Amino acid sequence: MIRSLARRVAIASTVATMGAVGAIAMQVPAHAADFSADYTCTLPLQGDQNVTITGSLTASPNPATVNTPTSFQLHFSSSLSAPVDINSWSATADIDASGAETATFQLTGSGGAVPANQSISGDLAGEWTPTTAGTDQFQGGNVTINANVALLGNVTVPCTPNEPRPVAETLTVN
Repeated sequence: MIRSLARRVAIASTVATMGAVGAIAMQVPAHAADFSADYTCTLPLQGDQNVTITGSLTASPNPATVNTPTSFQLHFSSSLSAPVDINSWSATADIDASGAETATFQLTGSGGAVPANQSISGDLAGEWTPTTAGTDQFQGGNVTINANVALLGNVTVPCTPNEPRPVAETLTVN
């Protein structure tokens, strides 16, 4: 009887463990693609500055379905540092799609204070609805940063990507 009970406990333990492994496997998060891209940003009173933007772009769900919105999350960090304290900032980033279809859509976001001589980083989000089945690739396009600066008020910094632009994410659409 003890052997029978031990065998049942071992089987139950194995089933529970395998069930937990299955649950973990089913909860795999969306994969974020890492990238690094060179930009030229135009700063008021300073002119053009070469900037590197690094980050990860995640499309969810991936694979996606035709005519169903797909969410995009962009986590970024830039080598653009503010020469003065920034009270808050907001940004928009164009994302260019190519492949099964060609499109451009925007991601937006905002952040809090950035001390002088620190780089601007944060998160942007948005949606795009694919209309064609196939594979799409996404690259960063124009970026605009609006900073609220105590000494100057609102300052707009437009940034243009330099070629070649890296692919930041790939999306399969069914």
